[in-house]
Amino acid sequence: MRARSYRKSAVVCTVAMLTAVGASSCAGTGSGTAAGGSTGSGATTLTIQGDAGNPALVENFNPMQPSSAMHGVNLIYEPLEIVSPIDGTFTPFLASGYKFTDSKTLVFTIRQGVKWSDGKPFAASDVVFTFNLLKKFPALDGNGVWQHMSAISASGNDVTITFKTPNVPFAGVIAQTPMLPEHVWSSVADPVKFTNTKPIGTGPYTLGTFAPTQYALKKNPGYWQADKIVPSQVLFPAQASNQNTNQLDVSSGKFDWAYNFLPNVKTTYVARDPQHNIYWFPPGGTIGLYLNLTKAPYNDVNFRTGISLSLNRPTIANKAVNGYLGEASMSGLILPNLNKWLDPSLSDQGLVKQDAAAATAAFAKAGFTKQGGKLVGKDGKQASMSIVMPNNFSDWVAAATEVTNELKAIGINATTDLPQYAQYSTQIQSGSFNAAMGGFGGTGSPYTDFNNALNSSFAAPVGTATANNFERFKSPAVDKSLSQLASATDPAAQQAATSQLQQAMFTQTPVVLLYYGGSWGLFSTKAFTGWPSAADPYTLPANYNNSLLTVLTHLKKS
Repeated sequence: MRARSYRKSAVVCTVAMLTAVGASSCAGTGSGTAAGGSTGSGATTLTIQGDAGNPALVENFNPMQPSSAMHGVNLIYEPLEIVSPIDGTFTPFLASGYKFTDSKTLVFTIRQGVKWSDGKPFAASDVVFTFNLLKKFPALDGNGVWQHMSAISASGNDVTITFKTPNVPFAGVIAQTPMLPEHVWSSVADPVKFTNTKPIGTGPYTLGTFAPTQYALKKNPGYWQADKIVPSQVLFPAQASNQNTNQLDVSSGKFDWAYNFLPNVKTTYVARDPQHNIYWFPPGGTIGLYLNLTKAPYNDVNFRTGISLSLNRPTIANKAVNGYLGEASMSGLILPNLNKWLDPSLSDQGLVKQDAAAATAAFAKAGFTKQGGKLVGKDGKQASMSIVMPNNFSDWVAAATEVTNELKAIGINATTDLPQYAQYSTQIQSGSFNAAMGGFGGTGSPYTDFNNALNSSFAAPVGTATANNFERFKSPAVDKSLSQLASATDPAAQQAATSQLQQAMFTQTPVVLLYYGGSWGLFSTKAFTGWPSAADPYTLPANYNNSLLTVLTHLKKS
């Protein structure tokens, strides 16, 4: 299986395994015999590769339970705004806009004329209720909004949120919180356990039918921008448990929209229907080598620099993702997605070329020299490294295998450790590892990406779990830059702080960034056009988050 290409943040899930959809047996409101098949006069069905079950789908449309809620919940419940995972731009939904009156005070203007799917009006009071519900039931607050918020209130159409400390970038997390109807959820005794099998939302779709093998969403006729919604029905068939079956289902054309890594995609997918089958595999995150900075010699920046200079990133990328994507910039930015933030003083956009002579010199500064083909420290012992990663993340395993071969060539005794995901997760969170493959960035926000990876507040002692900064990097200067970026409302100040963080990534090598992980979008234009693409990159092609809502408001009938 391929690993999703991004890491945990306030918005996205941590290095979650990518599993693909399988069987397409119909349990919806129409026959939906083929991708985009007609279900009646003028009616069209969109079939999306979607949710997993064990072994069947479990009906749960609680949008505050991301680990169990159906993917389709994103088409039922809307956020205030959606933040582009590519470049961080905001698109208004239930809010018509937002502003900061100061670096601690965020004001959203709530859109008028919106109704819940039961006909009741949506109002600013629903927004206040939603956030207060997260405060009352912390188990629902998966993004930790109340770790940052101190108050929320409404006045007319405006909702004002006050932060405990300056935190301008956190507006993106607040904005993407799904809104709940107070008139429904105020009577729910335990919203943490509530499976919400009759969901009432403001979104373009409502729940049609549900079965363990497939569920169907039907178009909400009262949706506030119904003129933008073309499919009258959306089907989410259950996933197959076998990845090979998933790939065969995708290749055979069972879906209008699939999210799946396919080797030789032009042969295995496009050539099956060259008139209609298209793909877009943009960078969705960065994959890197995390070194445990609490241990020698990884705590020496010279040793980390030597590791970075020893690696041939284009070769690693080719082995990991079959050449679909390339080497990663050591700026810490996903390029070209975040080109607008790139520090122009970085040479070659922050790309680091393999240079054995420079690597040897860096290792020498760390006290390691080549002896008989081995890189030996002052204690006379050969440098060694064990790289841990989940055994079923095939792209990471392929990348790490190449990394170990290249490190062996420079004299390091490098090996791989391939446990199950649960053990891997425990190791990286507790700090009980030498080196580990992991995801970096992918939120569209430079602040969020850098903060998650570098903020010393996450650098828990070894043995104590942390959700971020697995390498346990600490730098007062970097913390200061993060604080400056968090409080900056002026674009020039934001750029200055972002450049400082890029310089820290490039010169201190807290994480050895390797290659860009893909977002594996596969589309059929047989029934619908308007899919995200390199020519129109309005969102990533992921079919499991707010990209669903973004794409559905862009599709056109073929």
